[in-house]
Amino acid sequence: MKPAFALMALLLCLQRAVAWDYELHRLIHELALASLPTHFPAFTTTHNSRERIAFLSGEPDRWRNTGDVPLRHANGPEHYFDVDDLEHLGIAPEKISPFREQFILQVHAGRAAHPDRFPPIDPKKDPDHVKWFPGLLPWKIAEDYARLKSAFSYLQTFEKDGTPDEVANAQANVVHLMGIMGHYLADAAQPLHTTRHFNGWVGPNPKGYTTNKTFHAWIDGNFLKRVGFDRPALLKRVRPAELAWKGDPKKLRDHIFPVALDYVRHQFELVEPLYQLEKEGKLSADSESAAEGREFLLRQLLVAGQQLGDFWYSAWQQAGPDTFLQVYLARRKLEESKRERANP
Repeated sequence: MKPAFALMALLLCLQRAVAWDYELHRLIHELALASLPTHFPAFTTTHNSRERIAFLSGEPDRWRNTGDVPLRHANGPEHYFDVDDLEHLGIAPEKISPFREQFILQVHAGRAAHPDRFPPIDPKKDPDHVKWFPGLLPWKIAEDYARLKSAFSYLQTFEKDGTPDEVANAQANVVHLMGIMGHYLADAAQPLHTTRHFNGWVGPNPKGYTTNKTFHAWIDGNFLKRVGFDRPALLKRVRPAELAWKGDPKKLRDHIFPVALDYVRHQFELVEPLYQLEKEGKLSADSESAAEGREFLLRQLLVAGQQLGDFWYSAWQQAGPDTFLQVYLARRKLEESKRERANP
């Protein structure tokens, strides 16, 4: 029996990192792919690429299956951001640093300034050493966007002056990054990944919201599996991808963090409405009002797919030339030309 109990304990510890089940993550990526314009790079929309992107939608959740604590410590907080912790930390949203290391220092300072707001953490219940921290989801989204934009940049340069193998490898990197970064944008659209109330209400509960520890899993996919939904109809609701921000693109072209943070904060505004739906029985598969709960979650899947498509599209549109690589390839071409002249 001991191995079974150990596995159960591990799953409970890792539950914090889960949002949407694998099938819904795949669906979100399919929605994003459906939003892309016809002139988006064709190699990303072949059958093999679409399947690769959809498969990779679940990769960051697979990392949680490891027993290696350093990976769980680094990976776990990237799946969530407890917006309601900011008030306890004394950090105003407009004062949040866009740099993850500086934000970590802000959290340390906030905990030191308000120790009465943070009860001691039982080490036995925190094997990954993450319970002191509100999460890093907006930073992960912004950083992965920059990685994808970089990949589009060097792909353009390799297409002009690189070898066929270099172009193929650069294309493979783009597909990989599209799949991985999509997971986190999808996580952010699950409201329970933006709050300390991620699996049942915690602390004072004057409105009597559920404290059930199966709530998170129910929202991640079990409810929609029970009530069902029209997948083709949802795909038809996708609008064309557009830039992920409004206004002057030059102001955000190299600093997407404010957009990522606003996206997460908007989903946080839906935490109480989600709990209210559960309280009213609209998230019960046997309820006559289940259609309202289903539509709420389908909208969130659509929000995730649209935001993901917008980020993919924006990274492609905003990718400038990789000047460092241009110089390197030009020098390589010149050296090859010299060797050819020296050895006709």
